[in-house]
Amino acid sequence: MHELKYLANKTKRQLKIDFDLDGVKFLEGFIERTKNQIPKDEWAGLINSCSAFLGQCIIECYGDKWVYENEDKPIIKFDDRNKVYPFSKVSKQFENGLGDSISSLFTLIPTIYKIQPRTKKKWWQF
Repeated sequence: MHELKYLANKTKRQLKIDFDLDGVKFLEGFIERTKNQIPKDEWAGLINSCSAFLGQCIIECYGDKWVYENEDKPIIKFDDRNKVYPFSKVSKQFENGLGDSISSLFTLIPTIYKIQPRTKKKWWQF
């Protein structure tokens, strides 16, 4: 899964965003601004980059890790019943627009999956 983290970090650097809600909201707008400028048959690379970033945001903010579970694309599996499909969600936003918003998924995770967001320590705490 190192390649996903690498791709997520590369996207983070290129867009100058962080693995947080603001980063997800920026990415959502970026998708909407960019998808109409690129032919649909060339979306795959951008979908992969955006999906890796969204997945890493979920991991950083809510925990867990990437896994392959009889799927062709990796998912984030909180437990056997609770899974998130970043590649599917990003693809849906590319296809359907904000009706399939990635930020709506991101903000609903605590409610749907009963997961508390990770608390980040202040820079002076160890």
